[in-house]
Amino acid sequence: MQDNLTYKYYNSNTLLLINSKGLVKELHTPFRVICSNDISNIPRNTYVYVEEVLTNSKQELLYLINGIVYPYKHFYIRIKF
Repeated sequence: MQDNLTYKYYNSNTLLLINSKGLVKELHTPFRVICSNDISNIPRNTYVYVEEVLTNSKQELLYLINGIVYPYKHFYIRIKF
């Protein structure tokens, strides 16, 4: 499901999701994601809320969760278009 989505940074409170058909969904913080593997103090398959959407100097997408910044690749979003 996640492989068919494109993630686009819009601003610190908004993430755009684009599916394979070009349909766009706009998510506003806080939005819920699922941890795909154990990372820091978040166990795998745990739902957490993204407080803020960020990018770094390489334009990589980052999530602020519980005051800590994580790469988005450690999480996925369940969403229906």
